[in-house]
Amino acid sequence: MSDERKKIGSIGEKLASDYLERIGYSILQRNFRCRYGEIDIIACNSEYLVFCEVKTRKGSAPLHPSLSVTKAKGKRIRELAGLYLMEHEDETRQPRFDVISVIMNQNHEGTIEHLENAF
Repeated sequence: MSDERKKIGSIGEKLASDYLERIGYSILQRNFRCRYGEIDIIACNSEYLVFCEVKTRKGSAPLHPSLSVTKAKGKRIRELAGLYLMEHEDETRQPRFDVISVIMNQNHEGTIEHLENAF
């Protein structure tokens, strides 16, 4: 992955985290990593523990960001969430799997679309 793509992705994850906090979620962890992969954002509210996949694209990209989250990617995130929950046995909130799409303009400002229960 190029440095530019990493930068765009990092900015998108920051914008997504800020958005979630604005609408009342607490960010528990960003970039949860283990040897099997990564979950971009783990957040919660009073009801749900939310595992978020963030996809960021420049406004000129031909496809909507959410279209790049395949069934296989969703399955992988569910598996990673299971590992996270094994490490956090006291967690009682219901898990939910969301996709946050960030469409970025030239000034690195993003339009955010939040798809709850995406997979």
